[in-house]
Amino acid sequence: MAFPIFDPFRPEYITKTFTQVYESYEHFRDDYDDLIGLVSGGIAPLSNDNIRATYYLLYARYGNTPIVNYDETQFKMKLMSVIATYGPVWEKKKAIQVSLRNLSEADLLQGAKQIYNHAYNPSTTPSTQELEELTHINDQNVTNNKKSKMEAYSILWANLHVDATDEYLNKFKNCFSRFVGDQCPIIYVEEDE
Repeated sequence: MAFPIFDPFRPEYITKTFTQVYESYEHFRDDYDDLIGLVSGGIAPLSNDNIRATYYLLYARYGNTPIVNYDETQFKMKLMSVIATYGPVWEKKKAIQVSLRNLSEADLLQGAKQIYNHAYNPSTTPSTQELEELTHINDQNVTNNKKSKMEAYSILWANLHVDATDEYLNKFKNCFSRFVGDQCPIIYVEEDE
């Protein structure tokens, strides 16, 4: 009968996992401060709160997943370039989603407002190339649109339906191995009877 040898010191994967590369937020933050300027042109793309959130979100999703690169430095550069490329968009989308969630029902029901002005014999010649308005008008026509509740909530639902954070975290997929099974050979010992 063959028994697999269980060795707690035997590596489970060929490469390190995210939590082995970054044992704490402080290690991640140190690398962020050192490397992000190299991949983003010297501009730190995220606020402190979103840097922290990025680390813990990556930890939650990819913590025990092996990195795709054998070279740990290359993995770190790849990770930071994803943050530099998609982090600012994620940060802005999160802010927009917060403001959308905070809209009142009155704000949701409010539609577009259209104003049409007409001037008879204006003292200035209107230009077809400019967007400037005439200083004198003779009459005005205003249209105020109001959305139905169903239309307003459908628009809100469509805008909130896509989660910016999930979209952001999916950008990191190429940094981690897609094959998370045992990558090291299992050694069996057979006892002679």
